[in-house]
Amino acid sequence: MKFRSYQLFNIIAIAVLVASLFMGPVFNIYDNNTSLSALENFRLVQLDGEASYVVCALGVILIFDILLNVFALFISLFQNFELQKRVAILSMLVVAGYYIVLLAYVLILLYGASFTPAVSLLFPFVALVMNMLAFLATRRTEAAILAKASGFRLRD
Repeated sequence: MKFRSYQLFNIIAIAVLVASLFMGPVFNIYDNNTSLSALENFRLVQLDGEASYVVCALGVILIFDILLNVFALFISLFQNFELQKRVAILSMLVVAGYYIVLLAYVLILLYGASFTPAVSLLFPFVALVMNMLAFLATRRTEAAILAKASGFRLRD
């Protein structure tokens, strides 16, 4: 069995999502009195070390997306192209949901405060792009296989 490009895109998406899960904060939040709190994927850490785990939905969404990409990588071994495309679309929707939930948390937490985004904020977006490329590569591979199979037909 050949190693396909959509499998590589799924592996990159998994690696980027795992890196995003374990990297530092997504946002650093500064209050008016310059106290700092950091919004991570599983918790909100205050300057004094107090942690609030009310924002753990961000990490759960990332873990679910990692599992979706692992499942897409597994079903790519069986060349089930239709299911691969559906899982890639679902994974893209989950990453979009991650950013919607993140926006909701940021709007709630930023009441009169400012923030600076961190590099780990872009990693789910890179995974979104990798899922889009995996979807397009799956579609292209499926079309090539169908074209090759229909090219040997005998015509009347």
